[in-house]
Amino acid sequence: MFWIILVVALFLLSFLAVVAYLILNEGKKSHKTSHSKPQTQIKNKKFSTDLDKMIESAKNTRLDNNELKELIKLFVQTHKLGSKTSKQLDEKTKHKLEFIAALASNVNASVENISFLNKELKKISNSYKKEIDAYEQMGLARRKMKS
Repeated sequence: MFWIILVVALFLLSFLAVVAYLILNEGKKSHKTSHSKPQTQIKNKKFSTDLDKMIESAKNTRLDNNELKELIKLFVQTHKLGSKTSKQLDEKTKHKLEFIAALASNVNASVENISFLNKELKKISNSYKKEIDAYEQMGLARRKMKS
């Protein structure tokens, strides 16, 4: 009788150990996946978040309108203009605003995409409202000169 109880106890102990291992292992898997890259970055693997490369991509007339929309979303997520601290634009901000001009000058960029970029940037950087509009107009002027 003692041996039967011992075997059953060992069996139950083994069973509980396996259940505990599975629960802990599942927790680690969930933990790892929660720190994965945001979905938009995975979706936009073809676009770099490097500003110079994004500007070149915005100028690329081989990209279609949907690809440009993906690029816009990635830009808005990764390159904030911040708040205006003086009337003079610093070089870093000018460089970020150049993305707007580059995109607006692309003949494949739809009016909807250009407008979407404009609205999204104004939502997060309203203090640069005039500059956003100005760089959009510069891009549209370049676009007219190309055609």
